[in-house]
Amino acid sequence: MRAVTEGRLRWNAAPGAECLEPASTQGHAWLRCAFTTRAARLAPEGFNLSYDRGDRHVVSKRRDALLNTLGLKGSTLYTVRQVHGNGVHFVDSDAQRLGADSVAGVEADALVTHVPGTAVGVLAADCLPIVLYALDTPVVAVAHAGRMGTFHSVAVAVLSAVRRRFGVPAARMRALLGPAIGACCYDLDERAAGPFQERFRDWKRFIKPSEKHKDTGRPWRMSLTAANETQLLAEGVPQTQIECVSPCTRCHGEHFFSHRAEGPTTGRGMAIAGIRYDVRPAPPP
Repeated sequence: MRAVTEGRLRWNAAPGAECLEPASTQGHAWLRCAFTTRAARLAPEGFNLSYDRGDRHVVSKRRDALLNTLGLKGSTLYTVRQVHGNGVHFVDSDAQRLGADSVAGVEADALVTHVPGTAVGVLAADCLPIVLYALDTPVVAVAHAGRMGTFHSVAVAVLSAVRRRFGVPAARMRALLGPAIGACCYDLDERAAGPFQERFRDWKRFIKPSEKHKDTGRPWRMSLTAANETQLLAEGVPQTQIECVSPCTRCHGEHFFSHRAEGPTTGRGMAIAGIRYDVRPAPPP
C-alpha cells in the first residue's frame, strides 16, 4: 500500500491486533490512534470489531487487545450506533464514570473526548474514517464519513462542536483521513450523485465522470477523501494539517473489510483514538 511504503502509516503487527498508526502523531505524546486491518494472528477469520457482526464476547476481547496494542490498556473504548448522519457525541467524565455501555444506544457518527484514559472509535468497511485532534490541548475526535455522512458534512459538525465546547478553532485542528473506498472503485448512479451536485457548488472536485461504469447505470465516481478534504479546507483547517492516509479498501481487500466487494455481512474495521492516562486533562467545557 502506498501510504505504508511512503512512510505515512506504520504497521503495528502485535500478537493481539494489527493496525496502521499514522507516523505524524508521534510528536503528540498524549495521543494514540490507529486504523485497524482485517488481519490478526488471533483472528484468522478476520479482525471484526462490530458487535452487530460477531459474538459480543469475542469482539470485546478483540477491542481490549487493540487497546493493549496501542498502549491504552485500562482505557475505556466508546462507540455509538452509527446512522450515516452528522450527529456528534461528547464523551465526558460522567460517561467515563458510567462506562462504555452508557452510550451504547446513542445514535451519532462522531465522538469527541478530552478525558484521559478514554478512547473513541468508529466502525467502517469502505466508509471514510476520520481522526481529528487539537494541536495545543488533548482533545480528540473520530468521525464516520460515508456517502451520506459526507453529504451531511459530519467533519464540519465535529469542527463546530469542538470550537463551541473547547474554544479550539479549525486552524488549530489536524485531520487524518483513513482507509476508505477510493474513487477508483466508488461508482455512483444519478440518484446518489445528484444531491451532491445540487447542494455543493464545488462538487466537481470530488465527483467525476466514470468511463469505466458509464454503461452500467453508474456514470459517476466519487472520492470520499477529496470531498471531506474540501470541506475541511473550507472550514479553515490548513492544507498542511490534513493528511490523507487512505489506501482503497476495495483494492486492498486482503487488508481491509469492504462492503462493496463482500456485501453487507462483512466485518468492520475501526478508527480509534485515545488520550493516555498520564496527561493533564483539557480545560473543562
